[in-house]
Amino acid sequence: MPEIAPQDPDGVVAALPAELQASYNGFPQPVQASAWADWKPSDDGPWDVAVLWQPPMNTFVSNTHKGLMDTLEASGNVNVVADLAPKDPTDVPGQLQQFNQAVAQKPDLIILMPLAAEPFIEPIEAAAEAGIPTVTPWLPVPTKSAIGISQNDWLAAAKISANVAASIGGKGDALMVHGIPGITSDTNAFAAFESVLALCPDIKQAGEVTGNFSTAATQAAVLQFLSTHPGEIAAVFQAGVMTPGVIQAFEQLGRPVPAIADLGSTQGSIAYAYENQDTYKEFGGSVPDEAIGRVAADVALRTLSGDGPKVSTILTELKPIDNTNLDKVYQEGWTVNGSDDAWFPDDTFMEPDVLDQFFNRAAQ
Repeated sequence: MPEIAPQDPDGVVAALPAELQASYNGFPQPVQASAWADWKPSDDGPWDVAVLWQPPMNTFVSNTHKGLMDTLEASGNVNVVADLAPKDPTDVPGQLQQFNQAVAQKPDLIILMPLAAEPFIEPIEAAAEAGIPTVTPWLPVPTKSAIGISQNDWLAAAKISANVAASIGGKGDALMVHGIPGITSDTNAFAAFESVLALCPDIKQAGEVTGNFSTAATQAAVLQFLSTHPGEIAAVFQAGVMTPGVIQAFEQLGRPVPAIADLGSTQGSIAYAYENQDTYKEFGGSVPDEAIGRVAADVALRTLSGDGPKVSTILTELKPIDNTNLDKVYQEGWTVNGSDDAWFPDDTFMEPDVLDQFFNRAAQ
C-alpha cells in the first residue's frame, strides 16, 4: 500500500484522531478548515433546504436520494423547497443552472450531488457569500465553502488493487478497464492503480479498454481486447461496477477469470464470487446506497443545528468484501447479471459517534 499524506494546509486532518486520519491517505483534494465551523442559521427551523441530485440513471442514485429524503422528512424540521436533477448525466451546465436557481430561492442550505466537482467551486463560494452552506455528498467539491461527505475513492481503489496484486504474487500481465476517462471517479481509481503498480514492477500493463461503467459495453471492450491478446491475463483493474462485464467476456471465450479489483461491488460480482469460492478470490467493497443518503442528510441537519463542521471534506473508508465475509453480503437469487450495488446489511456508512468527531459540537 502506498502512503501518501493528504493536502492539509490548515492542519485540520492532523487534529483528528489517528483512526480518522487514516481515512485521508492519498486523498487527491486539499482538505481545509470548514467555512461553517462557527455558523448557525438565523432561526431554529423549520429550515428551507434545496436538493440538487444526479439524474436517476442507476439504482445508486435512486437509493441514495431515497435515504436522503426519508431522513430529511423524518426530522420534522425541514421544508424541501426544490428537488431537482438534470435529465442527462453529462449535463453539467444544466445542473449549474439549477444550482443558481436554487440559490435565488435563498434556502437555508443546499444539498448537491454534483455531476463534476471543479465547475461548482465558484458557484458554491458565491452561495457561501450569500450565507448559504452547501453539502456535497459522494463527490466532494474542493472549497472550504462546501461540506463534503464521502468514502475515500483513492484509498478504496488502492487497498483493493494492492490485495489483487498480492494475490497474483506481484507478477503477471494486467488489463486496465476505464469507466469514462477524465471523470473524477475514473481519474481517482487510476491514480490509485498506478501508485500500487509502481510498487509492483513485475506486473505489466497489457492494455487499456473503456467500459463506460456498463456491463454490456465492458463485455464488448474486453472481448475485443482478448481477441488480440491470447496470453494469460493475471489481473484486471477496473474503475467501478464493471466486474460482471469482465467476467462474462472471459467466460464467453472459455478463458480463466483473473483476479479482479472489484471497485463498486455489484450483486453480479458478489454472486459470481459466492458461487466460485473454491477457485476465485473476491476483492471488493460495500456500497450502502440508502445509508449514504441518510448520512448526507444527517450532516446537513447537524450543520443547520449549528454543530459546526470542522473540515471541508468528511471521509470514511470502504468496508472490504472478500471470501471471508461473502456469505454476509450475498443473497439468494443474485446472478452474475445483477447490476445493483451490494453491501453488508448492517453497513451504516458512518456511525453517529464517529460523525460526532468531525463536528465542533456533538449532535444532541
